[in-house]
Amino acid sequence: MPYTDKNLGDNYRTVQHIVLDVSEEYIEPPEPRARWWSGGVASTCVACFVAPIDLVKSHMQTQIKKKGMLETAAQVIRLRGFIGFYDGFSAAALRQMTCTNIRFGIYEAGRYAEPIRDNNFAKLALAGFAGAVGSICGIPTDLINVRMQNDMKQNDAERRNYRHVFDALIRIPKEEGWRAFYAGGTPAVFKASVGTCGQIALYDIVKTELSENFDMQDDVILHFDSSLISSIFSSLISHPFDVLKTLMMNARPGEFRGVFHAAMYMMRFGILSPFRGLAPTILRKGPATVSLFIIYEQLRLRFGYVEDE
Repeated sequence: MPYTDKNLGDNYRTVQHIVLDVSEEYIEPPEPRARWWSGGVASTCVACFVAPIDLVKSHMQTQIKKKGMLETAAQVIRLRGFIGFYDGFSAAALRQMTCTNIRFGIYEAGRYAEPIRDNNFAKLALAGFAGAVGSICGIPTDLINVRMQNDMKQNDAERRNYRHVFDALIRIPKEEGWRAFYAGGTPAVFKASVGTCGQIALYDIVKTELSENFDMQDDVILHFDSSLISSIFSSLISHPFDVLKTLMMNARPGEFRGVFHAAMYMMRFGILSPFRGLAPTILRKGPATVSLFIIYEQLRLRFGYVEDE
């Protein structure tokens, strides 16, 4: 059938409509945000697997005679058997659901704010604040965890014999007063603040840089690479504070006059003393951080929410 003016006009309008549809710019869907409970759930799952390494690290930090990681692990087996690697786990789990959850919650709540979103220094400052607040809330359970982990090394007369975290929460204020919950609190806050900068904020920064500069997708490969890099830096910069915190939390009342006295004792093995237990820390923190962020990101992608603009 020959084209008429009407046919030509209809065809022109159809082609014009198609061109306009193709030329419309693709708008990427907004990134889902994590739920408030995601950090606590992810970290508690990871704690189930890394508890044995964490206990060995704690023993190495408090030992009087210098022993290596394998020798320390063998001593735990001799004293308590394989079940001994999970001494203090009830306190560790409660700590993850409180302290770690607060750290992630505060950071996630602030990282999308306009002054922070594209400012790496502001992200580090926010992470430091989140770590300090989370640590203040989690110091009592951290202290109980350290004590329960090291109780097997004490003689019968000196053992505290906490049955579980709630037994310790009741007994400590009765036997030592409420202030005992915050023994080692100063290095614990510094450790958490520095560690959160090196873990959560650095992970966020590295993930953004890898995504933008190497065109990586928001998937498991990106999450793995980012978390592995952040775990190494976090372990190195926060470990001396971790050693000092463990010593003060495990000490008997009056054993240390203050942080400086405990720091002097920490140096008993020489210049590398602040890094006692670093090997199990990296062995623990590498897989733990990778697993933590992979689980956390999957919870965000699958159960997260999109903020209304």
